[in-house]
Amino acid sequence: MGISGLHYAGRARMLLENIGRKGDLRAPRDEVENLLVAVLNASGEKALNEIRDLATALAPTLGAEKALDELRSIIGALLGTHSKGELRTMAGQAVAQGMPIDQERMARFETLAANLRREPLPRIESSVTGVSRQNFAFIESYFSNYVEGTKFDIEQARDIVMLNRVVSNRPKDSHDILGVFRLAITSPYRDSPPVAGAEFIEGLEGWHAEMLKMRPEANPGKPKLEVNYAGTTQFVDPAFVRGTLAEGSKLARSVPEGLARAIYYAFLISEVHPFDDGNGRLSRLVMNAELTRAGVGRIIIPTLYHPQYVDCARALTRGNNPEGFVRSLAKMAQWSSQFDYSNLDVLIAALRGTNALEESPAQFRLLNVDGSTEA
Repeated sequence: MGISGLHYAGRARMLLENIGRKGDLRAPRDEVENLLVAVLNASGEKALNEIRDLATALAPTLGAEKALDELRSIIGALLGTHSKGELRTMAGQAVAQGMPIDQERMARFETLAANLRREPLPRIESSVTGVSRQNFAFIESYFSNYVEGTKFDIEQARDIVMLNRVVSNRPKDSHDILGVFRLAITSPYRDSPPVAGAEFIEGLEGWHAEMLKMRPEANPGKPKLEVNYAGTTQFVDPAFVRGTLAEGSKLARSVPEGLARAIYYAFLISEVHPFDDGNGRLSRLVMNAELTRAGVGRIIIPTLYHPQYVDCARALTRGNNPEGFVRSLAKMAQWSSQFDYSNLDVLIAALRGTNALEESPAQFRLLNVDGSTEA
């Protein structure tokens, strides 16, 4: 748990202890089974095998051999290697060996993909290398965290990233900025989106684990086990996350490489919302990885523009209208390409001059570097 010296129990230990305990401190066996079903649906057979292997290693030390036998029995039944009679819950008995898909979301992804195949988008070549690449990654991380509520003064954030000065009373927030920066600057996260298909969720798990490794309470690298929301928007049910991401990522192959496919990835991940936390940051990192892979400029979504970006995403989610979402990211691609990233002091001053760091669209308008208002 951060720097406290305390540690969360891993899933394997937690399950063994619940199966092995007696009385009020023990979760009912049905709850253990339901949790394993949720893990299977969210993360696949590999996750259950990992729990079983870890539990096998832990059981002798904990004196939990009997609990291990019961845990193995449940996992074996879920994976189809034991009699289905071992399973007691409806969820366990009904668990499918395939990967169920959110068909409504897939239809929405088809709508977006069709628009992206049809509409010509600019190809904005990237000239960011060396020090400029590092400065860009810092600004990318700063804004991506700020709009999610991790708010620092930009000079303070600069010291966190460039001088490794973790703020003593906000160590986890400091590591949030460092986590996104690390992925924005380091291969393969910087330049290789996860492999499309069944492996896509596994790739995202690795990215998420690296990004949030200092936040164990956010379950880094583990897909959500409960439905999450943004306002009245309900994201994809955990049971449908794997299948929807597998099929949705395959559809990405039909979208032209570069900006079009990057826009598709951004919506795919934010619309599924596969993790408890960090989904927005992850969606933008994968978007930018596609842009870098294609040799074109990465995108920054500044604080002032973020509400408009969210409104455009909401219009696609609720009204199946992709035009605003596509247009908003194409606009930000053009806007991000205007800056000279070679000198961080000059860059920060230029960003302030465009009102990028402001929070109120009612009071400010995002400007271009030259002061014009087309942006």
